[in-house]
Amino acid sequence: MPDLSRFLNPRPRTNRARAALLAGVLSLAALAQVRAHPDPAAAPGNPAADSSASGLERALVKQGLENVTAQAGVPPGVAFENRRYRHSAEALAIVRAATGRPLLAFERRRGLVVAAIGTDERDSLARFRVHYPSDPVFPAPPASRLRSPTFARADLEIGARVDYRVGQIFDPIQLRIDLEPRLILNPWAGAALRLGILLPLQNDFPASDINPDLNRVRPGRMSLDQFVWLSRAALLSLSGGYFGDNRWGASLGAARPLAQGMWLLDVQVERTGFLAFTPEGALYSSPDLTSGFAGVTFRPPFADVSLRLRGAEFLYGDRGVDLELRRAIGDVEVGYFAQRIAGVNLYGVRLDLPVPPARRSTGSRLRVQPVPRFALSFRDRSEPIGTFVSGTASREDYLRQLSRPALDANSDRYRRALEGRAPERAPPLDWVSLTGMTGFINTPWAGVIADRGFEAGYNFIPRSWAYDHRGTNDNQVFYATLGFLSRVETALRWTRIPGYHSFEEIAPDSRLVDMDRMASGRIELLRPGPGRPALAVGIEDAEGTRRFHSTYAVAGLPFSFLQVRSRVSLGYGFRVFDATRYVLDGTFSAIDFQVPRLPRVQVEYDSEKWNAALGLNVFGGFRVRAALLHMESLSLGVGWSHSL
Repeated sequence: MPDLSRFLNPRPRTNRARAALLAGVLSLAALAQVRAHPDPAAAPGNPAADSSASGLERALVKQGLENVTAQAGVPPGVAFENRRYRHSAEALAIVRAATGRPLLAFERRRGLVVAAIGTDERDSLARFRVHYPSDPVFPAPPASRLRSPTFARADLEIGARVDYRVGQIFDPIQLRIDLEPRLILNPWAGAALRLGILLPLQNDFPASDINPDLNRVRPGRMSLDQFVWLSRAALLSLSGGYFGDNRWGASLGAARPLAQGMWLLDVQVERTGFLAFTPEGALYSSPDLTSGFAGVTFRPPFADVSLRLRGAEFLYGDRGVDLELRRAIGDVEVGYFAQRIAGVNLYGVRLDLPVPPARRSTGSRLRVQPVPRFALSFRDRSEPIGTFVSGTASREDYLRQLSRPALDANSDRYRRALEGRAPERAPPLDWVSLTGMTGFINTPWAGVIADRGFEAGYNFIPRSWAYDHRGTNDNQVFYATLGFLSRVETALRWTRIPGYHSFEEIAPDSRLVDMDRMASGRIELLRPGPGRPALAVGIEDAEGTRRFHSTYAVAGLPFSFLQVRSRVSLGYGFRVFDATRYVLDGTFSAIDFQVPRLPRVQVEYDSEKWNAALGLNVFGGFRVRAALLHMESLSLGVGWSHSL
């Protein structure tokens, strides 16, 4: 049997070309040595070896893994497919526990080997080493007969498609919701055949030339995807059929992971035509539109983060660039993206949410269950620009979670699954202010919300001190705040102005209640600690009309006295960018006190007025707040916080 230990803990390499050549020579030498002097413990005809490998295969099938093959030896080799656990790190821990010692694991997807993964467990945190079939040297996976093969099984997944549009004068919120059952087959290695149907539940969208069949039962995605590795070259994908969204045709793509997945080069081209199913019959065109992209993705070693840049010719002929910063936070993935298309800037958020159950059924001939994940996106524009062709095979999704940065970032998940430990309970998160960012009442704190911390909530601002339409209309603030990285806080906020209708001066019958959308961010430069000051810089309402804008620097100091946890801050709001309104304009300061099991007390000067507030943790992460703005007008808020 070839020596696989070098794929687990290889020595550092200074010259990649020389090391690759040496590794190839050693691999051939090891293979020749095995053929000349076979290891009796690993020989195919040895009953002990067969029994050990088959017993390991049965144990892994019992744990819900599929397409399993194993070979005995030192280290043992195991290949498997994981359609049961949400993360590859969990599946690797299951395999590691079954073998009882470090191993070289090969993960399959759709029956095709995607990566070889070795573990280094010399310290408290596991470290991983990842190899791909496109690498110069790739170890041979176990070649025995597949146990629990997926090729004769089918998945019936029940999903939904949700789309929305806001900002229409006479129809402020338009929803489109379709139920989408889809049958997925894996007829051979690397292939996925999808057969779906769309059942309309609600549609407020008007019919258009782009989507003339929205109100009808119609086919969903009906296509065949095929993945294949070109040895020492790239991962290829081919898609053909009906991709949904009234597009049919073919797609060809190629990707090359480098440096154990830290880099991914990716290119794709599509040739599509129009296809719709109207009451008058099918409308179609020949595949006459060419679109595609070329991009690069970078995954830094310090977190499960990816930075992706793509240059594209989009579906409807517009050209531009798409930049996305994505973070996997537990089982949730959040991506902030920006597009530049023919002089137009586009911004938005892409969400990828897990769908229960956490552990999915495997092994049966037909699995009927919800889709594993639900994708949703928010854009600041509703017109069809910057649109990629959906429904085609994605190499990036196919390699999801199988990079060294992604696995290293989830080493604690691997350890918990290996040792059977429950996740540790996170400490309470910092308080979020009325503005939707962590802080006091209207002023920010000098730190950030904890990494992977999340809070969503609602605040009511009375018209007396509302920042928009002050004196005539209340402000209603809806917010979602996220600890995107250990020193980076981000937030999205929607401010509704009840009683005021947009464009009512030119359209008296307008039903569109004025609502402002804004994005905010803060970076912690110096981390606060007992007796140690903190420093942070931030921006609120960073783009657009900037009706609620602030650009600031703030310093703060936490301290305790007689079991009273306190903190004080001092900052300044700058006029760096042109804005309709500056919320923090000049010097601001704040102080708060927290006695255990009693409400939190806050007092601040927000560069315009003095405010005071009481805040109380209720139960289950829920919080309520009551504030006196200018010590006279009552403001109320409620939020829910959770560590992801």
